[in-house]
Amino acid sequence: MSQHEGTFERTAETSLAALGADPAGEALDAWSDPLGAAAALGALGDQSSLVLRAAFELPPSANGAGPEPAAPWWIRVTKGSPEIRTCPAAGASKDACETRRVTRVVVECSPLPDGGDGAVARATLALDRKPGAALPKLLVAEAWARTQDLAIARVRPVAGRLARALSVPASLPQTSGEGEPDAPAAEPPTTVHVPARALARFSLRGEGPRLVLRDFASRGPREGAGLHLVIGLVLAALAAVAWTMFARSAGAAGPTAGVSLAWLGGSALISLGAVAFLGVARFAMRYAADSEPLVAIGAGKLMVAPWVSRSGAVMADPEGRFGSGIDLGEVRGVSVQDRKGRHALEVATDHGPIDALLTDDPTIARYFAAALARTFEDLRPEAGPNARQRFRQRAAAAK
Repeated sequence: MSQHEGTFERTAETSLAALGADPAGEALDAWSDPLGAAAALGALGDQSSLVLRAAFELPPSANGAGPEPAAPWWIRVTKGSPEIRTCPAAGASKDACETRRVTRVVVECSPLPDGGDGAVARATLALDRKPGAALPKLLVAEAWARTQDLAIARVRPVAGRLARALSVPASLPQTSGEGEPDAPAAEPPTTVHVPARALARFSLRGEGPRLVLRDFASRGPREGAGLHLVIGLVLAALAAVAWTMFARSAGAAGPTAGVSLAWLGGSALISLGAVAFLGVARFAMRYAADSEPLVAIGAGKLMVAPWVSRSGAVMADPEGRFGSGIDLGEVRGVSVQDRKGRHALEVATDHGPIDALLTDDPTIARYFAAALARTFEDLRPEAGPNARQRFRQRAAAAK
């Protein structure tokens, strides 16, 4: 664990303690596991409390990138009371926590913000207005899916049960299916239980036109800024020596001599390496965000380690450090793999496996593996295999 990761964990524990919650206790995340959150809300006893992830709206997108990221919040819900306690997910004191009154739970559905076929459903808490208070609406659940009915079906159970727990009215849109508005879906919820202090580090939510899995304990490019700077300076020093040797060789034997040409080629290559490493270090040191996007999903594609702006916003182009985005139809599945004692969230694709997340905590890896698997399934087109997949199937059958 890096120093920054340890600092984040301590600040996350401070925030949970300020909220009156147990940092080692379970917290709910209806963005990543809406069915699990619905089940927990349904089992909540009278006057009992639980901690639920929430967030205020992000600012609009700008400059060819998504909105600037913002750390999520926690809310503490007590059954039978419309009053909730709100607190930032990390680094908050008791003074930063406040009591707000919920007036209504609202589920809204709209087309996918990436312009693709599908819909996104969001469950929000309408709050009472206070002078100088934050935005009067909190996002508590979100689902992206290929159809409106599927998106609504993901968030409607948790919204209905949350409204019942808070004793407030709910605005719940209907789908083509029949049944109670807060009835759980047929599939079982995620059974991985994650401590609140560990869950505080990651979030899976919409950021403008992308659905983003973000790590709030990572400083992104700044993590390697010092190493890249040192390598760049060493290469620059070597390049200076190489150019000096080229000048001496050219003066003694002529610039077209074999030795001179060798020094020229070496000097050019070392100089290019120095410029590359110093350029990376320059960008990394100017990276202003305190988080890093690990996965971005949008426009029918998956991007692992997507390109970001200096503010940490995901760029609009469907590309990342591993190249162009991968079609969701080419994603085969998600699993957790051992990596020398650590746990990797591996995404299997037609182009080979990609590690999207590496952590010391196996519960975190399994939790978000289940969340991403559900997301891929919900967004994957219902059409048959594409041309590349059909070609591979025919090639495999011919063997």
